[in-house]
Amino acid sequence: MNWLESIDLYCERTGPELWSEPLNALSNLAFIGVAALLWRRAGGRHSSGDIRLLLALIAAVGLGSLVFHTLATRWAALLDIVFIAFFVLVYYQRFQVRLLGKSPAASWRGVGAFVLLAVLFGSATRLLPPIALNGSEIYLPPFALLLVCARQARGRAAQTARWLKLAGALFLVSITCRAIDQAICPIWPLGSHVGWHLVNAAMLYSCLRGLLADSAAPSAPAKHTVKSMI
Repeated sequence: MNWLESIDLYCERTGPELWSEPLNALSNLAFIGVAALLWRRAGGRHSSGDIRLLLALIAAVGLGSLVFHTLATRWAALLDIVFIAFFVLVYYQRFQVRLLGKSPAASWRGVGAFVLLAVLFGSATRLLPPIALNGSEIYLPPFALLLVCARQARGRAAQTARWLKLAGALFLVSITCRAIDQAICPIWPLGSHVGWHLVNAAMLYSCLRGLLADSAAPSAPAKHTVKSMI
């Protein structure tokens, strides 16, 4: 595989030029804005290490996607997906520790179980007839995980459950925007992928608000919190 090969996946792109997807590229600033808003709400530099890590990953999602929607190469597409995957895994680990009270070891086993199920789902989709989701099927396991987290929070963390339900609804909207992008090209040449970015930024905001709403902050000092994840 040629990792430097240019790829054209979205309606807005009309050529290999750096600035061929201006809306798709600039809309990633929404992730940076969300990270900044949450940084202030979480206490800035006084926030715990795990929250700072998650905020950094939200910003990284925006930056990775910005790189992809400007360079549009295979390696940039992989970078885009990697940052999203890291956020999902770290978030789920911290959700289990903060909301469910699990130990770091138990929470990582939960993460491992999710990864295994996601891999099995991905393998199954390759054996079945193609799903008309424009490649968005890879995001169905994180969507299902978000619904599971919202259900687990219900009854023990009401505010968290409400935020995660909102995040789930937003995720459904964002996946729809991503899935219909190519289909609406004939009637809307700019496509709908920009909605994937903007709505997902709001979804990640809701996820972090949910984690902050009812969760117990780690007992260790903030500078040692990331170490407690291991």
